[in-house]
Amino acid sequence: MAVTPLKITCRIEELPTIGKMLLDTLSPNLTDFTAFSPDFSATYLTNGTTKLNAVTALISPKQLTAEMKIITQRIYTNMDNLRPKLDYLEGYVKRATGLTIAAKDFGISKVRQKNNKGDVEGLVDTLGFLLTNVTNNMAALTAKGYTAAQHTALTGIKTSLTNDSSAQNTKLNDRNNKVVSNHNLINEFWAICTDISDAGKRIYKSTAPQKLGDFAIAELKRRIRNEQKKNKFEGLCSFEGKPLANAKIELIPVLSGRRRTTKTDAKGAFVIKSLTEGDYIANVIADGKQTESTDVKIETGKAVAKDFVMKRALDIFIDSTHNK
Repeated sequence: MAVTPLKITCRIEELPTIGKMLLDTLSPNLTDFTAFSPDFSATYLTNGTTKLNAVTALISPKQLTAEMKIITQRIYTNMDNLRPKLDYLEGYVKRATGLTIAAKDFGISKVRQKNNKGDVEGLVDTLGFLLTNVTNNMAALTAKGYTAAQHTALTGIKTSLTNDSSAQNTKLNDRNNKVVSNHNLINEFWAICTDISDAGKRIYKSTAPQKLGDFAIAELKRRIRNEQKKNKFEGLCSFEGKPLANAKIELIPVLSGRRRTTKTDAKGAFVIKSLTEGDYIANVIADGKQTESTDVKIETGKAVAKDFVMKRALDIFIDSTHNK
C-alpha cells in the first residue's frame, strides 16, 4: 500500500504546538475571521480543536508513554545493578589462570562502555560475548570465587535487557506505524493550520501588521525553537548533608530523541539545557551511591528543578556474600 506523503513543513513533534498557537490566536479574533469569510465559524474552531487533540494523541500517546516509562526504568535499573557485578567478575578474571582468552579481551570493558552510554542494543550484544567467555572459562573463574548464583544473576540481567529492548522497539514501531497510517489526519490538520495562517496574514497585513507574526508559520517555528533553548532540567545533588560533586546526571527520553548527560560541579549543581519537550526519566549515578530516578516532564519555555539526596549503596556490600 502506498504511503500518503506528509505535507507539513515543520518537525512532526512541533505540529501540535504550532496548531495550538494558531487556534489560540484564532479564537479571540474569530469575529475578524468570520467577517473575512463565513468558513471561519465556531464550528471551524471546534473542528480544528478536535483534530488537534487527535494529532496530539497520535504523536504523543499517553498509554504508550506510561508503558515505555516502566520499560525504560526497568532497563536502567538493570544497567545500574550490572555495575557491581562487572566489578566482581573482573576481579575473578584477573585472578584466574588458564583462560581460553586474554583477560583484556574478555569483553568487560566493552560492556561497561555500552552500559555507561545507555546503548541497550549494544549492551545486549556485548553481554552475550562476555557471557560466552564466562561459560567457556567457568571452571577457572569458579576456582577464584565466581558462583552459580552470580552467573544466574548476570544471565538474568542479559535476558531482561534483551526482552525489554525488544519490547521498546515493538512499541515504538507500533506508534510509528500508526503515525504513518494516519498521514491523512496529519495533513488535514496541517491544512487547517495553513488556512488560519494565510487568512490571518491577509486580514491583518494592513490593519494590524503587529499581529502578522502570530499567523506566520515560519515565525511560530522560530519562537518554538527559541523557547526550547529555555527548556532545562536543573538541581542539586547532596550526600550526607554535603554537596556531591561529579555525580552523573542522565536524562532519557521515554519515546524518542537524544539521551542527555552531564556531571554535577563542586557545589553539587547540575543543569541540562535546550531540551526537546516531552517525557523523560532522570537518573543520578555516583560511585558507591544508590542510583536515584524520577520522571521528568519538559514543557516549552519552562525550567524543571529537582534536588537529589543520595544514599549509600548497599548492594556493593551484599555482593561480598556471593549471593547476588
